[in-house]
Amino acid sequence: MPETAGKVKVKLDIILKNFWRDNARFADLFNAALFDGRQVLNPDDLMECDTDVSSIVKFNNHAQTVQKIYDVVKKTAYGTEFVLWGLEDQNKIHYAMPLRHMLGDSFSYLKEYNEIAARNKEEKAVGYVRQYW
Repeated sequence: MPETAGKVKVKLDIILKNFWRDNARFADLFNAALFDGRQVLNPDDLMECDTDVSSIVKFNNHAQTVQKIYDVVKKTAYGTEFVLWGLEDQNKIHYAMPLRHMLGDSFSYLKEYNEIAARNKEEKAVGYVRQYW
């Protein structure tokens, strides 16, 4: 719900998203919460990611679209492996939040799978054409 400061309307959610987009703050939060304050996550290694992990879920003859947009998502790459770090702001307790996060993570992996599958299919098609030219 918008809060009013004079004539300017301010949304807390947007303020928090902008606050946590800062790599140093983001890294500090995760280092404090997950690594007991050790500086494991380096702000210079963080890259902004697409926060929209919406997808189409298909099963047999049924298909359903599901929308999920994270507040802030960063990625760190370690050679060929990478880690996605997601942050979701809440100003009220929502007891289904763990389930919402698991679904969001699943959609992130589904999106990544679909991108890799499409790239592999394209590479195979190009390789097949090159093989016979």
